[in-house]
This record gives sequence, structure tokens and C-alpha cells, in this order.
Amino acid sequence: MAYRQARPCPICESGSEPCYVSGHFRLFRCVKCRTAYVDPVPTDEFLTEYYSTYHMTGEAGGTYDDVESRMQADFPAKIGLVKHHLGGKPGRLMDVGCGKGYFVKAAKDAGLDAEGCDLSDSGVKYAIEKLGVKAHAGHIGALKQQLGLGSYGVATFWATIEHLPDPIGLMRDVHDILKPGGLFLLDTGIGDDWLDRLVPGNVQWYDPPQHLFVFSGPGLAKAVEKAGFRVLHHDLCFERSASRKLIRNVRNGVTAGIMRLGAELGRLKSRGFGFTRFPMGNLQSIVAQKI
Repeated sequence: MAYRQARPCPICESGSEPCYVSGHFRLFRCVKCRTAYVDPVPTDEFLTEYYSTYHMTGEAGGTYDDVESRMQADFPAKIGLVKHHLGGKPGRLMDVGCGKGYFVKAAKDAGLDAEGCDLSDSGVKYAIEKLGVKAHAGHIGALKQQLGLGSYGVATFWATIEHLPDPIGLMRDVHDILKPGGLFLLDTGIGDDWLDRLVPGNVQWYDPPQHLFVFSGPGLAKAVEKAGFRVLHHDLCFERSASRKLIRNVRNGVTAGIMRLGAELGRLKSRGFGFTRFPMGNLQSIVAQKI
């Protein structure tokens, strides 16, 4: 299959190599930081239409409820992480990409001064009317003057960065609303780790156009630093407890080993440009501080 040359890596501006094809979308991997990204990037009009049903119920064709129900189980651990790094200090929290506001509600119930923002008008409406939390509709870049530059002590960015055409630009907007020394916490799927290398292209994060980036560990750290933050803590396999992390690694290792054996025997294509997504993959998280 012939490939044109992709744009330079948006993170480290190095060259790239063909990675995977999924439908009409092509992914390339940076030869330096090993982050995979979709090129060409879908248009804003395409993404708006794609996400127009995202927050609808499953019966109406939406998918957000299934994703959110899985994420909510991690909220206590994530709130604990925020509180640990705050060290008892008060601080307003902005949840960027808050969706329907469930994390904002959980953080507020845990005693944090939390609010959120999201591009989805329907998601923000649900957060305000159904959950009774403070939320703002719109892009953080357009809202930051209204919200107040340097007015938040914490910003969270859960399962959002992989959806963005310009992740570094948006993180710079987040940087602008944080106080000096403010905390920035985010998570996303990890690519080019041991699991991804064992069964390349098969982990769940390779899912365009929903996921436009699959960050390697070094790639995510570099992107965060490029946006003006200092990484304090980087977990390459985040789980809500040590026991669950052990179970996740064992389960993923056994499953991937069986799949790789099948590939070697010719029963499952998982090399080259093959693309078959399976519900497994490791999650990475970062705690960073505004410089």
C-alpha cells in the first residue's frame, strides 16, 4: 500500500512512519517519541457531526453512557490523587472536557470547589440541570478570559487529550487558567508499551476518528512539558488499586500472549497494516505543575 509522507510529529516535529489503517483513517508513528497520530486530521465539521450523538443514550445511538459508567469507578482514586498532591491546600478545580459533569459532582461531594467545561451543549446542560453542578459550554480557549486567567489551583483532563486535533494548544489554554504552581492531572491510553508492541494495532486506543492520538509514555510527557508544565508523577499503568493493576497486567499479558501465538501460527493477523481492536490496553496518567 502506497503512503504519502505525513506531516511532522505534532509533539517533537520529527518524521514518521506508516502505522495502521482503520477505515478511511491513516495513522503514523513518530520515529522519535513513538506517538501515533491520525493524518490528515479530520475537519472540524466532520468531528462536530461525529460527536453530535456522543452524549445521547445508547438507544439513541450514543456511546458516552457506557464510557462514563466505566470511568466513574475510578473517580474516588482520582479524587484521592488530587487531594494528595494538593496536600490539604484549598484550590478551585476545573474539569476540562467534563461531559455530563459526573466527575465534577463527585469532586464537589468530596469537598472540592469543582466546576467543569465541555464543548457539548447537551452534556453541560445535563451537568447543570440534572446534577446541579457549575459547568460552562465552549472551548477552554474561548472561555479562559471569562473564567479568569490564573484563577484555578487544579485542572483535570480525564480521557480527553486523545480526542483533540491540537492537544498541545489546548493544554496551553489550561496552563493559562491555572495559578503559578497549579496542578494539572490527566490520563489517556498508552501506545508503544510492552502490550502494544506484543500485539501491535490491537489495543483499544487505536480507534479513529474518536482517538486522534495514541501517546507513548515519552510522547505524552514531552507534550505536557511543551505546554509549559513540569511532570511530577507519571504512572505508565494507572489503576485504582495495586491489586487491580496486577490483575490487569496478568490478564493483558495472557490474552496478548495467546493472540501473538495465534498470529505466529497464521490464525490471527496482527502485523503490518492489519487493524483489529480488542478491549484491552494500559492507561497512563500524569500529575504536572504549572511552571
